[in-house]
Amino acid sequence: MHKTAGSILFIGVLAAAAFGQPPIIPAEPAPAPAGAPERIVLIYLPQQLFNEQEFEPTLKRISQAGVKTMLVASDSGVAVSMSQLIVRLDLALRDVNVASYAGLVLVGGAGAALHWDDSLLQAKCREFADNGQVVAAIGIAPVTLARAGVLKGRKATMFRDRTAIEWFKQAGARFRFKGVVADRNIITAESSEQASDFGKAVARAVLNAAGMSNAERRTTSDGRISE
Repeated sequence: MHKTAGSILFIGVLAAAAFGQPPIIPAEPAPAPAGAPERIVLIYLPQQLFNEQEFEPTLKRISQAGVKTMLVASDSGVAVSMSQLIVRLDLALRDVNVASYAGLVLVGGAGAALHWDDSLLQAKCREFADNGQVVAAIGIAPVTLARAGVLKGRKATMFRDRTAIEWFKQAGARFRFKGVVADRNIITAESSEQASDFGKAVARAVLNAAGMSNAERRTTSDGRISE
């Protein structure tokens, strides 16, 4: 999957150029408040067909809280949304050193299904979760967390697709019919309608965790926002 995504992406970029649509870069995130310590959250995008309506409000709310974000995907370069928004990525997933970041957020969209069984992405999710760092997902992206084993015994939500919810439950997740669910350091959201609240919950969890020592975070893994 990692090898083929780049080829598909290249075709998408060429198509955009052919129709006179240059790459579009989202507006710069809101600056962090003066004197605020740097906390960086990674936002993982499917390289093709991510949901920009989940992505943009989430990015905005996290940034407004003074938390820096970086965009990551399976490969470096750019990612293309379902409506052909093209964003420049900061790094490839293989280059992520988990200890250097405060959390990982997975954005959904049609392309997210291609990453449900991505072994590297699942491993990174487990590493963030095992370290007590914030791990979050929206839309259909929580399926990746479930298949990674991160949601076993945890309350969580996702896009309301009957089949996907069954997979969710089979993985040990305790599904909740709520827009946003936070269970300690794990945060999930149903759809783009909750993206703004989802971003706020992620930022709050990161800022709460920043007030704890690394030892405390490993012991309690507690970034609870709501039930």
